[in-house]
Amino acid sequence: MQIKISEIKINPGRRDTQQRNVEELARSIAAVGLMNPITVTQDNTLIAGLHRLEAVKLLGWTEIECTVSDADGLQAELAEIDENFVRAGLSHRELGDLLLRRKELYEAIHPETRQGQRNGQTVKNDKMTVLETKPFSEDTADKLGVSKRTVERLVQTAANLTPEAKKTIRDAGDKISRDAALKISRLPPDQQEEAAAVLTVAPPSKKKPDTADLESLLKEFKAHAQRFISGMTTFDRQAETFARMSYVQSNELWNSAVAVTDVIRSFSKKVNHIKDELQGDHSHEN
Repeated sequence: MQIKISEIKINPGRRDTQQRNVEELARSIAAVGLMNPITVTQDNTLIAGLHRLEAVKLLGWTEIECTVSDADGLQAELAEIDENFVRAGLSHRELGDLLLRRKELYEAIHPETRQGQRNGQTVKNDKMTVLETKPFSEDTADKLGVSKRTVERLVQTAANLTPEAKKTIRDAGDKISRDAALKISRLPPDQQEEAAAVLTVAPPSKKKPDTADLESLLKEFKAHAQRFISGMTTFDRQAETFARMSYVQSNELWNSAVAVTDVIRSFSKKVNHIKDELQGDHSHEN
């Protein structure tokens, strides 16, 4: 059904739209039309589709196609939170607060899933027991495409941080990582704000190597590797002599070879670990 845009209500405190996303969506709607209607309650309060709504406003529309949901109260707020999950740019603090509220709503709607009670509502028949309602962490992890452990840690952080510590972490932006926020949340309440403040003082950043530096280092490493390979080629021609070594000598030989392999494996593991951390910092850390 069509509804006048001027009659749609938006709950205060809802996450703001991102202008770039709205503009891209407006161009798409102008080209192919509104593919997915927005969702509102029976009193025209928006549940899902804020970006779509802002996009058609940008196009000058006065009415929009909508689906009227009979979900109200807790269900409507839960649907609105789920809508916000798909928005880009959520910090780990914002995501944690959303998850904490979602947990409250989900367990109010499905009290049987609360910790300490039956792990989800079940229905029994003569042949089998069927799990009807997933626990909060499992349901949320499925929706977000993350692990249950990630959901549980974000909720724990949001639940345990004091308001003062949350404000400091929010103001710090990228300076306080998700793991650091979790550690702060495990401190006594009277220590959290101070601990967060300490982390906002960023250490001097290391100078990033430029392309020339990286190419030079790569060239040096490859030359070192080539020297090693050339040396092994020399030994390869003496394989028959090595085969005549005693048992003790052979053990020393292979122990030396294993030591070389261990060094290479350790170096590779260290480089990959640092690479993963750097990629994590760039992605959202979040």
